[in-house]
Amino acid sequence: MKIDESNLNQFPVFSHIGEICSVLKNSNSHCIVITAETGAGKSTVLPLGLLENFKGNIIMTEPRRLSVLGTAGRLADLAGEECGKTVGYKIRLENRISKETRLQVVTEAILVRMLQEDFAIENFNVVVLDEFHERSVHLDLISAFLKEALELRDDLHVVVMSATIDAKRISSYFNDAPIVEIPGRTFPVEIHYKPNVGIESAVIDAFNSSNEGNVLVFLPGIKEIRNCTENLRTHFGDDYSVEILTLHSSISIDEQKRVLKENDKGTRRIIVSSAIAETSLTVPDVTCVVDSGLCRMNVFNPNVGMQKLVTLNESEFSAAQRSGRAGRTKEGKCIRLWSKNDVRQKEVLPEILRCELSSLVLECAERGQIDLDRIDFLDRPSKAFWNESIFFLEKSGMMKNSRITDKGRAVLKLGMDVRLAGLVLSARGNGAFMEYAKKIFLSLENNTLKDWTDVCHRLENFPIKQNIKYQNEQMLLLEGYPNRLALKVSNPGNARQEYQFTNGRKAFLHGSVKTDAQWIVALEVDAGESNALIYRAEEIQGEEFLKWIEGNAESKFECYFKDGKIYKEEQKVLGKICLSSKKLVPDSGDILPAWKNEVQKKGLKVLPFDDRSENFLLRVEYYRQQKDEQGSLNDMLADSIEEWLGPFITDGKKLDSKIIYDALYWYLDGSKIDGEVPSLLEFPNGRKFKVIYEKNERIRPVVEVIIQRVFGCFSTPKVMGQNVLLKLLSPASRPLQITEDLENFWTTSWPEICKEMKGRYPKHNWDYRVVEN
Repeated sequence: MKIDESNLNQFPVFSHIGEICSVLKNSNSHCIVITAETGAGKSTVLPLGLLENFKGNIIMTEPRRLSVLGTAGRLADLAGEECGKTVGYKIRLENRISKETRLQVVTEAILVRMLQEDFAIENFNVVVLDEFHERSVHLDLISAFLKEALELRDDLHVVVMSATIDAKRISSYFNDAPIVEIPGRTFPVEIHYKPNVGIESAVIDAFNSSNEGNVLVFLPGIKEIRNCTENLRTHFGDDYSVEILTLHSSISIDEQKRVLKENDKGTRRIIVSSAIAETSLTVPDVTCVVDSGLCRMNVFNPNVGMQKLVTLNESEFSAAQRSGRAGRTKEGKCIRLWSKNDVRQKEVLPEILRCELSSLVLECAERGQIDLDRIDFLDRPSKAFWNESIFFLEKSGMMKNSRITDKGRAVLKLGMDVRLAGLVLSARGNGAFMEYAKKIFLSLENNTLKDWTDVCHRLENFPIKQNIKYQNEQMLLLEGYPNRLALKVSNPGNARQEYQFTNGRKAFLHGSVKTDAQWIVALEVDAGESNALIYRAEEIQGEEFLKWIEGNAESKFECYFKDGKIYKEEQKVLGKICLSSKKLVPDSGDILPAWKNEVQKKGLKVLPFDDRSENFLLRVEYYRQQKDEQGSLNDMLADSIEEWLGPFITDGKKLDSKIIYDALYWYLDGSKIDGEVPSLLEFPNGRKFKVIYEKNERIRPVVEVIIQRVFGCFSTPKVMGQNVLLKLLSPASRPLQITEDLENFWTTSWPEICKEMKGRYPKHNWDYRVVEN
């Protein structure tokens, strides 16, 4: 390998390579966090510097297949070689790695597989995590696995690279890794805000206002991209000087490569893209960006147990990344289709906090640990999301008794959606079943015949062990989508047909789904804005299916309230679908089960809480917040209602607010809460005041007090280390000032306030150093 340094010294990172390698080698954590702005060369120049300064092999992740190809190609060019020699890459369906390869560029999913096969990743000495700010579930999983690997090896080093991120927090996670900040190499980008302009009009104006360079358009999803592209093609018609292209994850890899190649036709391009072009990919010759200001992402809704595809305002970070695309090679401009005064969140939540977690839980089960408290994630996912995924994996046979099964391991090796993988695996070895699996596979968005061929090739390497004795091919659906089985329910007054899932949640058929089947398996479901919608479903019926229902149905007793009375039924259920019921006579022992049922359906607030209980729970929440305890207090209490309320419900006694308070105070150790989070707080001047715990994004202690009553207080009172927010009032109880810094208040704001108050209330004491009796 011979690197032409004349091509590298134009990048800011080049002059920092020596510093970075020295810091990394001497880091106690064996990690380094590098933040670099757009164009700094971190993805292309730095890996080559690592090759020259570290022995052994290097592996670097990129978030998408296309960015792997682009990065590997650029690295190989700079090294003066073809891909597959010193620099190689590995993606699904493609592998350009040889015995000579020392630097591998791979997708995050592939590195997860490597870490599962070799916990200590012995074949590599340096792991580079690029574009860390994208924070996919795979990247969070890799980070947790690498922390374990670092404990096993003294010769392993980790480089975390990103555009602007919360570097201090990342550093803390990686055992106080040193941080190196590198400036970018971008040209000025002129920002224009046009909140009332349509996307096509903005693009046409931007294109016509310049005679050179390409226009990159950011839209939230495929539907908007297609509509915009069609409208633009209609507008430009037979104008062969303009080429209109699309860029998103659903087009083939060859089409994506075409967009990212230099244009040799002499035409100008308009590239209509999803967020895929926001980072990690460089679209050539872009001098203008038109940004819709919108993004689309999956968000898991635990209330319905499904993901919902939502359209949101993009974050400030994303907006900056998008505009930066216009300044890579020369001065550019960015048209933002929103108001300059619009408020936007700084960053988007990472996937691990908002997405369905089945694949993540299965990976952890393969690792041998699904106890969420014992897995060191950078951001701890929701316990409710986690448990929902465990339930599904157990139900589908991918886990059993909290351990991964052979089916679960095979699902991971297939490298596809866990539900679809479960179905496909159950079809192997049976020609008719495989044809049905192929039909289902190809009916789902983004899947192609080439993908199916790859799946079949992978299945050839699995030992054929067919334990399923189904005769009806539809039964395969239950092997991958057991929690998507749904029964048609009566729906008077509504034109749309409604179905209930075995987890109890309901969903309507989307208008595009035409079926009147009694039972269906929903393949694609969106939690929706107000109601869940089924976008793709398969009918399931027949004698074999009815026998399956009979074999999986259970009997249970259901206690519930209706019109203030307790009712009791013996029910035959499939999950939470009631197949039949028989009324029974309730007794006093059914009170607690009835309340538990109410709480599960309507939430904790259905219990008879009074202000005293509400205030106590606020203080408990504040205690948990200050102790950084994870999880929802309400969820914890709802799940453990039998533990805390059961001992306080006596035969025939009506549940009231006093019983609720006494039970909560006992269960949550009220005496400890009183000591740590008082409702009455003594100030430095000896006076005691009532503390209100106000809840916004976080809970904080607040005291409203007439200002004379805090005279003699020269330090701000605290509750569990946090300053009390003081709402200082005039003698007439009107607001004067809000502060959490009394020391500063007396020397800055107070003299002016005092001057005004003396004139208004001359008979009052205004010397803040004198304590009134």
